[in-house]
Amino acid sequence: MPDVKFFSILPTNANASDRVTRMSISANLLQDAQQYSVNFVNSTDCTDNISYHFKVIIPTQTIIENYKRNGEWSSLQKDTELNIFDGTGASDKNSHLTQSFARMISEIDEALTLTSSTESSFCLEFVFDYANSMMHVYQGRDSGHNFITKYETLFSLSDIQAVQVWGDVQKVNQFALSYN
Repeated sequence: MPDVKFFSILPTNANASDRVTRMSISANLLQDAQQYSVNFVNSTDCTDNISYHFKVIIPTQTIIENYKRNGEWSSLQKDTELNIFDGTGASDKNSHLTQSFARMISEIDEALTLTSSTESSFCLEFVFDYANSMMHVYQGRDSGHNFITKYETLFSLSDIQAVQVWGDVQKVNQFALSYN
């Protein structure tokens, strides 16, 4: 199993109006990368309970979504074949992505000056829908945002304490949190 490439503890706020509503992450991948994943874990020192597991298998352009409970992966794994690298993902009519996030993505893309985003980087935004216990995922591109998927979590999103990035990631370039 690959090592954790990035780890961040999320701030916890008792007041619902002060909790994290969006998390964005941009990273470079290793040359010939095969996969990477983002885990939203319910403990800062243990991965037995993962509210949301988002994994991309690059060669097959497959997205795997799942959760882990008491150390066991759910049998309700959701696999989606989708090219998140093409910049033309499906649209989510209920999305309210901020213009500041679009500017941030554009600035990151310009700063990285990568010749091909197909296998060299990713930029994702995760939107926390606490009321419905749903995670919405978007791909950030210089031309805008693409809805990738949404996933209903078993655990409350309020249980998430940290974020981990695993897999063939060379470096996380940017990690940002937004609040209500």
